[in-house]
Amino acid sequence: MNRKKPQLSMHLNKNESALDVLIRADMEECDVNGFLFTDETVEHLNISDVEISGCIFINCRFYDCVFEGVSFSNCIFKNCDLSFMNMTQGSISCTEIIETNISGLNLTFGVMNHVLVRSTACRYVNFSEVRMMETEFVGCDMTSSNIDRARLKETHFVQCDLTGADFAHTSLKGMDLRGNRLDKLVFLGGELEGTTIDYGQAIALVKLLGIEVVDNRSAGGIF
Repeated sequence: MNRKKPQLSMHLNKNESALDVLIRADMEECDVNGFLFTDETVEHLNISDVEISGCIFINCRFYDCVFEGVSFSNCIFKNCDLSFMNMTQGSISCTEIIETNISGLNLTFGVMNHVLVRSTACRYVNFSEVRMMETEFVGCDMTSSNIDRARLKETHFVQCDLTGADFAHTSLKGMDLRGNRLDKLVFLGGELEGTTIDYGQAIALVKLLGIEVVDNRSAGGIF
């Protein structure tokens, strides 16, 4: 994987609040670039089509926020809470999301490009019809996530809990899913063609299809 890391300025603006900066950007239709936001809480903010780049968010909480069409590029989120944020048709690129809560995040019809998501709660995320490229999820809880009809290119899941994840109509061809938990995975059949899984995962997936697997080797079977 040739994932690009965030490109950040050595001199970040630390003197303004995230709420003031984002409201001004939305009202004046300008970009947000080069800020460091720490220990902030933003509530009930509704903005659209704002470009946010080169920013670091540490211990920031966004509650009941709508960021429709907003793009984050070359950003870092560390120990933040973006749960249930509505980012429909938004984009996240060249960004790292670390030890953060994005459970319930709605990025439907959006884009993820060169993104690292590590040790992050991703339960119930909605990545339906998302275009995902050069993106890696490492050690994430992705139970009941919705990744249907998505287009994944050079996307990797490493040591993730994908229990109940919905991959209907999303091709996982070429992926190595070993080491991930795949219990109760939602798929129609063809999505898993060309993937690599281990024996235990194969047994679990076969059982989802209602097939009983019997091991005859110990009973002196032919095979």
